[in-house]
Amino acid sequence: MHKQPIIKIENIKKSFKVGKNLIPVLKDINLDVFPGEFSLITGPSGCGKSTLLNTILGLEKPDSGRVLVENKDIYQKKEDQIAKFRHQKFGIVYQQSNWIRSLNVIENIAFPLYLSGLSEKKAILKAKEYAELFKVIEFEKYHPLELSGGQQQRVAIARALVTEPKIILADEPTGSLDSTAAADIMYAFKFLSDEFKKTIILVTHNPEYDSYATMIVKMMDGQIKSVKDKKIHNISEDEIKNVVQL
Repeated sequence: MHKQPIIKIENIKKSFKVGKNLIPVLKDINLDVFPGEFSLITGPSGCGKSTLLNTILGLEKPDSGRVLVENKDIYQKKEDQIAKFRHQKFGIVYQQSNWIRSLNVIENIAFPLYLSGLSEKKAILKAKEYAELFKVIEFEKYHPLELSGGQQQRVAIARALVTEPKIILADEPTGSLDSTAAADIMYAFKFLSDEFKKTIILVTHNPEYDSYATMIVKMMDGQIKSVKDKKIHNISEDEIKNVVQL
């Protein structure tokens, strides 16, 4: 039985109106993302990476084509249904996180759980588990803006994970970090992929991150130029022996 993609993008086209001109941003995009895949979407600034991510999230309705998440066409839903679906299915990490200024680190991590209807006591307890996991528990009473960039991104990842979504989407999560903090955050995403089997789609313009992912999607001028599935090349010694014996 063939594995079904958790995200299926079919013939997506998207343009934006600039003055009197219609500028194509996504040009007939097709892509399958399978459960547990760590997909890296790379390419220069302005190539359509972030627009594609927003289309997957239900934030940018395409002009044509479909986005299926767990075999459900998200744009067949009403706006409030899309928002609820996004909250249930996705954890999101941006380059610059939007913090609620009146809340401390733990309360910011717990906030998505409040939206889900969990009691404050249970939400805080669960938030502390994820703060421990991502090594930010010592800052629980701090405001996120008092932390370093790398520490803030760890808090952001904890917040994205606290509702236990199957899919994590990250838009340039290391863009404002130094190389050491950036590597630390990329290891955190790889940990989520390897240990928690999360499906991750991470947008970046940094080709040095290819080694962290299982699939590399290269974009240019609103199109997917290549898709490299690294798992295809991960052949075990036993598999090689079996092939030799045939």
